[in-house]
Amino acid sequence: MKLATIGSGSIVDLMFKSIEGIDGIEPVAVYSRTMDKAKAFAKKHQVAKAYDDLDAMLGDSQFDTVYIASPNALHYPQAKKALEAGKNVILEKPFTPSRKQAEELFELAEKNGVMIFEAITNIHTPNFGLLKDNLDMAGEIREGVLNFSQYSSRYKKYMDHIVENAFDPKMDGGALMDINIYNIHLALGLFGKPERIVYLPVLGWNGIDTSGVLLLQYPHMNITCIGSKDSSADYLATLQGEKGTFSIVNGSTGRMSDVLFTPPKREMEQQEDLKISVDQGLHMTYEFMDFLTALNENNKEMYEAYKAQTLLAADILDEALAQRDALAAAGAQSL
Repeated sequence: MKLATIGSGSIVDLMFKSIEGIDGIEPVAVYSRTMDKAKAFAKKHQVAKAYDDLDAMLGDSQFDTVYIASPNALHYPQAKKALEAGKNVILEKPFTPSRKQAEELFELAEKNGVMIFEAITNIHTPNFGLLKDNLDMAGEIREGVLNFSQYSSRYKKYMDHIVENAFDPKMDGGALMDINIYNIHLALGLFGKPERIVYLPVLGWNGIDTSGVLLLQYPHMNITCIGSKDSSADYLATLQGEKGTFSIVNGSTGRMSDVLFTPPKREMEQQEDLKISVDQGLHMTYEFMDFLTALNENNKEMYEAYKAQTLLAADILDEALAQRDALAAAGAQSL
């Protein structure tokens, strides 16, 4: 994989660090909106080429794959350009805000003989695999709570009516798109398609969801996904079963750093948590290893599985955003 990047935020820094030990991935070029920033970023990561013209970069034949980590609203148009240029695409979450746009990108990839992946880390980690393989330890899962609540450094400005991307509906901001998407993918990866979804957002003054609770209802089971940019909590996910409970440290953030199983607490019995996870190191490493395998082996089975989950997540975003916007239009109380 010869790789170019779009974006110069902290997530791209982590990506570069994560791929250092992967044989077969070579960073070739970086893009940023200004040449000064692009050159500085290229120098920082020892990449030969720097661009501030996206069309010019996509015309470069020296790389085959583009990693896109730009603001949410730019994901779709930039991915579309890259696919039209015949490049494979690794697209940061959220993939797109709608099923229609997601389908268009997958169709465009097929037309041009390339692949496009959503960079959602949790479902690629070894600890996710260990959790999924051992779910039956808990018996029938009845309730799950997945919580990614992280107070945004931009929230105070927002409350002063200074709107940046994170709280701008036109830039696909908000807690659902920016944070709760991790919880959605964790739930889908473990349990598949829910029967019913309900989104209960806390609406800001411009109709954006500064936080929200997304209920995914399955037969005999509820999964509650909490995403917040206006408050904070431990990054903990729990899955409560008839025979015990799983606790997933950093599960909702995508890191899946630790998974513990607790048997039912019984009076006068000493019960110990059972660790079923391993030390993974950098969590982003595993998605890039999987994408490299899918590309090098032209593994259609892997690709179709990732595609199916991305489209299912897009369906949930479609419905949840429609519920949010309907509440805003009806004049629901806002901050």
